[in-house]
Amino acid sequence: MKDQCNSAIAKPARPSVSWETAEGLGSGRLEVNVIFTDPQATAAALKTAGSLARDLGACTRVRAAIAVPYALPLDKPPVSVRFTEGLLSDLVCRLELGTFEPSVHLYLCRDQVETLLQALRPNSLVVIGGRKHWWPTAERRMARALRSKGHRIVFVGLKRGTKSDLQ
Repeated sequence: MKDQCNSAIAKPARPSVSWETAEGLGSGRLEVNVIFTDPQATAAALKTAGSLARDLGACTRVRAAIAVPYALPLDKPPVSVRFTEGLLSDLVCRLELGTFEPSVHLYLCRDQVETLLQALRPNSLVVIGGRKHWWPTAERRMARALRSKGHRIVFVGLKRGTKSDLQ
């Protein structure tokens, strides 16, 4: 896993960030993993994950794999880490999720799918939000790749023109 680094964001008013390796994320508790795609789709996926986590007694983790082009050093992504951390923490804080408090894990990587495959436990429950289209979108391709490796995927499809709950 030399081509990635990551951080975990806890959920106080302004989350603190700790860096960890994907191997260190495992605990014995059941997890519902939400993959960050864009703020609106991830908000819809978080709502679905919240009901799943409550029903299953599971913890929820938002995983954001940010691809850094090979032309840049891995620790210098095109969008600043501080901005991405702020976006993710605002997303989690602005949604009214009640007692459901997800943790957020940020990964800087070269390949999003490979990084997620390393970070997720085998046969994980994964929720991915994305737009509904007749052609395969990046979110659908990611869901298919994770499903092919044995993960259980819930795809939350958004219709075109869906308003965001983040406003």
